[in-house]
Amino acid sequence: MNILKPENLIYIDWNLFSILKNPKQESHLILRDFIKKYENEIVLVYSDAHLGDLSKTSSDSQQILIEDLKFLSDKTNNLLIVKYFGRGYIDLEKRDVLSFYEANNYDNSTGEMFYWQTIVKTFTDQYSPIRDNIVKEHFKLDPKEICNFTVEQINKLIKLIGISTSLDEFVKFGLDLRGDTSANPLAYTDYYTTAYMNLDFIGFYPDLFNSKQGFDNLLNDSKHSAYGSMCKAFITNDNKCYLKSKFLFDYYKSNSKLIRTCNRKNQLDELRNELQSII
Repeated sequence: MNILKPENLIYIDWNLFSILKNPKQESHLILRDFIKKYENEIVLVYSDAHLGDLSKTSSDSQQILIEDLKFLSDKTNNLLIVKYFGRGYIDLEKRDVLSFYEANNYDNSTGEMFYWQTIVKTFTDQYSPIRDNIVKEHFKLDPKEICNFTVEQINKLIKLIGISTSLDEFVKFGLDLRGDTSANPLAYTDYYTTAYMNLDFIGFYPDLFNSKQGFDNLLNDSKHSAYGSMCKAFITNDNKCYLKSKFLFDYYKSNSKLIRTCNRKNQLDELRNELQSII
């Protein structure tokens, strides 16, 4: 088997990788034991999104940062999946985690994406009540239940709010704001991450934003989900990321197996079976 293909790889986001350093909950212990048991049969991968998460490590915790980078290096054997600036495709290569972190060679399209989402966020206070009223009036649902919407309902909501004609057009609008992309051609991940962040904006299990969590968290989660959708399996402990990913895996017809370790207290056997299915 040629392991250097995304469809043969297992992608775990940093939230869960960090838990696996010292797991305590049963679901996490199950995953740790699964990885150990099949360490010669599964291949884990890291991405620039993992390094983006780690870049937020406090300046007075550099020893923890080094330990985390070494942990990630050890678990993934330095196998990297990444969309480099100037390339309209995804690279899969061996690259040392520590040296890549030090080089700070992330996807430079992040700047444009951040700018677009910052603009959108300034309208949140205006759109939130409009969105919630539309959900109540036209869908007869509590706005908190928007997470259960279908693609057709999401398209209808976007049109009723007046921000676009559909999710697809909303994504294209966001990408158009980047301007000339000749120096940084668009790839599948650009469409996916924009769709992920736009779902968050319209209230589809939105992330919380505070002094510790901002758009960089959302952007990294969108990348985790995008890369995970290209792999054999994407495993996460973030329920909001899981629910957005579930919607987008269907929307973009991903063949990846989506697995969550959170909210599995009474589903441990099911979790074991899901993990076993990716062997």
